[in-house]
Amino acid sequence: MFTPESTLALALALISSFCLLDNALAAPAPRADNTLSGEPIGGNPVPLRILPLGDSITWGYLSTDGNGYRQDLLNMLSGTPVQYIGSQRSGNMTDNFNEGHPGAIISQIAGFANQSLPQRPNLILLMAGTNDMIKDVDPANAPQRLGNLLDECLAACPDAVLITAQLTPTTNETATAFMDVFNPTIPGLVATRVSAGKKVMTVDMRNYVYTTELKDRLHPTDFGYNQMAIGWHDAIQQAVSMGWVTPPVGMNGIWG
Repeated sequence: MFTPESTLALALALISSFCLLDNALAAPAPRADNTLSGEPIGGNPVPLRILPLGDSITWGYLSTDGNGYRQDLLNMLSGTPVQYIGSQRSGNMTDNFNEGHPGAIISQIAGFANQSLPQRPNLILLMAGTNDMIKDVDPANAPQRLGNLLDECLAACPDAVLITAQLTPTTNETATAFMDVFNPTIPGLVATRVSAGKKVMTVDMRNYVYTTELKDRLHPTDFGYNQMAIGWHDAIQQAVSMGWVTPPVGMNGIWG
């Protein structure tokens, strides 16, 4: 558990570092591709038991291989022991577990999360809210629902690092207007929980995936999914550098 002093320091470091990251990526940056070589994160990498949690984008919908961002991220983490978990399987990768549910809104994702949180991931990659915006499901109260989902994950896995993404873009104008209100609320949700001693971060996926990298006005192309992997990887590196990532809790039948 963090002391009040260390909690404040972590909160300030988190907010400062992500402001710098957002500013650095405000303009289009040189783009990487899926040939990015994998290297251990940190001098002595901690094994990662990763729960990809979300909707069809987490599931990998419309990616050529069905893996979405998950295989590219695994490649980028190839120097680190990694296990994906979840009740879903999608894609042609060997370790294709995830908790991505096409069409799911935040409240539904909260229900699905209960299927995998008992496996005690030490890293949760969450992107939720896209379908609330697309389907116009009470978008004004979506931040509260997302906050409740964050708390659900943290209560079940208090030792885990939770990285929650600001949503990738869409060319749907109505949904974009909702996203433009919803996305900026996420750093505040994160800061509140960091100040309470929780290990929560955010990554703004709009800095990685552009509207030119969408296959159907909503889901990324293969290149767009690769850019998502880079976004997650950047955030994971930051979490490791802050000393937040600890070995996964052991469980019978679960690697760790």
